[in-house]
Amino acid sequence: MEYNYSIKEGELLLNNSKRFKFIVWFMFLFRIVKLSFLLFSFGITAYLTYLIFEECITDATLTNCIPLGSIFATFGSAVISVVSLYCNKQIGFFQENLLALYEQIPILSSWKRWPFLKRYSREKIAAFLYNYHMLKNPQITFNGNSCCLTISLPTCTADFYDLPIVFNIIKMMWFHKSFMQSVISHQNMQEQQDIFIFYCTLIIYKNIIKYKFGTFLMLIGSEFVLASIIFSFFYQPIHDFLLSVAAYF
Repeated sequence: MEYNYSIKEGELLLNNSKRFKFIVWFMFLFRIVKLSFLLFSFGITAYLTYLIFEECITDATLTNCIPLGSIFATFGSAVISVVSLYCNKQIGFFQENLLALYEQIPILSSWKRWPFLKRYSREKIAAFLYNYHMLKNPQITFNGNSCCLTISLPTCTADFYDLPIVFNIIKMMWFHKSFMQSVISHQNMQEQQDIFIFYCTLIIYKNIIKYKFGTFLMLIGSEFVLASIIFSFFYQPIHDFLLSVAAYF
C-alpha cells in the first residue's frame, strides 16, 4: 500500500453549471489574449528589425535591402533549426520519463488524452442549447506530513499549453521538503521508491518548461524571418509611412 501518493484516472466530464460556463468563456477570452501577445511580440521584433534597417540602409533600393534581409532570414532560420533539435530532445525525454512513470506505478493505466480534445469545450445539441465538457488528466496526489499536493499528469504535447505548467512546478518545488520528510518517516524500503515517483513527475514538468522555452525561441526566429522578408521588399514604403505619421503628431 502506498503511503505517500495516490492516483486518480483521467476523464471527460459533463458540466453544465453556470460557473463552468463562465470558465469556458473566460478561456475563449484567454485565447484572444494569447493572440494579442503574439501580435505584440511580432510588433517588437519588426520594430527592432526596422531600427537596424534604418541604421544600415542609406539608399533604400532592393539591391541594398535584400542582402540585409537575407542576413536576418539566415539568422532566424539558424535559430529555428538549432532550437528545433533541442525541442525534439526534450520531447524524447518527456516520453521516456512518462513511460518510466507508467511502468513504476502499476495502478496507473496508460490513459492518454486525445490531442484534438480541448480542455474546456462546448457541444451544440439544439438551437441555443449546449453541453459543456471539461477534460481532466490523470492526477497524482503526494502526501506530506501536514499537507498534500495534487498534480495533473501531462500525457501529450497538447497538455503543455492548457495545463498550469509553471504554477505546478513551483508548487512541487515548494512541497518537496514536506514530501521527503513524509517518505523518510517510513522505514519500508519499498516505500522509499516513492521518492523516484516524485522526482520523475518533477522532471517531466521540467522537460515541458524547457520545451516551451525552446518553442518561444523558435517563435522569435520565425518572426525575424517574416520581418526580414517584409522589410526586404517594402522597407521604403514603410519608412515613408512612419515618417509621415511622426510628422503628423
